[in-house]
Amino acid sequence: MSSQLPIVWLALASMVASFVLAASWRVFALRRGHVDQPDARRLHVQPTPRGGGIGIALVLLALAPWLGEGAAAFAGGLVLCAGAGLVDDLRPLPPLAKLLLQAAGALCLASAWPLLPGLWGVGPGIALGALLVLAMVNLWNFMDGANGLAASQALVAAPVLALLGPTPAAVLLAAVLAAASLGFLPLNFPRARLFLGDVGSHALGYGLAALALLAAPAAGEGAWLLLLPASAMLLDASLTLLSRLRRRQVLWQAHREHLYQRAVAAGWSHAGVCGLYLGWALAASLLALSTAGRPAPWPWLLTLLALVVGIILHLLLSRRWPRPQPQPQPPGLSPR
Repeated sequence: MSSQLPIVWLALASMVASFVLAASWRVFALRRGHVDQPDARRLHVQPTPRGGGIGIALVLLALAPWLGEGAAAFAGGLVLCAGAGLVDDLRPLPPLAKLLLQAAGALCLASAWPLLPGLWGVGPGIALGALLVLAMVNLWNFMDGANGLAASQALVAAPVLALLGPTPAAVLLAAVLAAASLGFLPLNFPRARLFLGDVGSHALGYGLAALALLAAPAAGEGAWLLLLPASAMLLDASLTLLSRLRRRQVLWQAHREHLYQRAVAAGWSHAGVCGLYLGWALAASLLALSTAGRPAPWPWLLTLLALVVGIILHLLLSRRWPRPQPQPQPPGLSPR
């Protein structure tokens, strides 16, 4: 598995398996009525089956035995996190029950792969690692609302994370996660015939968090750079949540206040929004890769600078695309 050719074949098999599983699930979901209906809080205008990311979750689960030490914890945590999403896709799950399952899965993974235990110690490393997993699972879920956005961002972020902190397990996980994301995309982009659902967004967030936990020790002083590949998603989700928190709104309630949602409501196509976020992800990833290996303070200084620039751009674009006023169906929707 460590040579280049087997990884290529593994990625190819993962891409095909993800597509076939997602396409099969689409047929099942349509027959059983597991469909998202258009409403004032969603961007699509046609009923669309959800849960197609189950293929990504199953491909990652199949990879688990080859991840070495901590493989069982990875599999257990994935079952809990992605399983919570799958249950919610099939039948709405109370927010607290969903959060508890996610937290159990995050703790399961972090107990095997703590975040930089050499720096913080094992106990704090487990706690911080669990918080990272929990945050990534939910942030990726919050940002899964425009065609191709969540899967394309994972497609870019996964290999960059592995390059920043290369270990055999990280390289395998990155190859499979990126390939599975690519396999799902034809069903979701440019027009959505299938949605990831919570099972898919949870699996992507979980897989990327696992990659960060694996890569952080190998990245050394460049561990700060691991924030950059997914920074477009992290900034939009975090700044939107902070804005809602400041206005004392319910954080877990569905809404249309993320920047990408406001862009689509203002008339941007889903493809245009996906391209905009992809452009930032590629630029941030190139910055991270070009900075890797430099001594302190360059990694944390350039990471901080990039995040500040991202915050400024978010604020400027927020003025261009203001929060929509509550109404049954805001104008400017583009079809999914």
